[in-house]
Amino acid sequence: MKTKTILKQTVKTVTIILIIFSLNGCVSVNKVMDSWTNHHYSELIGSWGPPTQVYDDGNGGRILIYAYNRTYTTPGTSTTTTNGYGYGTATAYDNYIWGNVNTTTQSTTTYNPPQTYQYSAYRMFYINKNGYVYKW
Repeated sequence: MKTKTILKQTVKTVTIILIIFSLNGCVSVNKVMDSWTNHHYSELIGSWGPPTQVYDDGNGGRILIYAYNRTYTTPGTSTTTTNGYGYGTATAYDNYIWGNVNTTTQSTTTYNPPQTYQYSAYRMFYINKNGYVYKW
């Protein structure tokens, strides 16, 4: 029972840490995206390369879309459970102990291999009719 409590606490701690890192990642992405506001699209293309897609924004400008395929892999895990019992006899004589112990144990290990996941990430820049980024 104590192992389950420790496992739950560990999972909760790891989840909180991942959320914090995710939020920090969003902040840095937002800063990068914000830094392109009021820059000419030619600077953007010079830095990021050609966009994956280009659409009209409906106001005489364009929407530049950069698409990325991302992957991440979760680590594999293994859990071993051991059950058993023992019994025996002991004889004490002249400061010595002789004994016979019989034990029966059984261990089972369950392995979950690493899992790889894939997703797409998109960055969109809205370019006004004069060629400047006005939002993302």
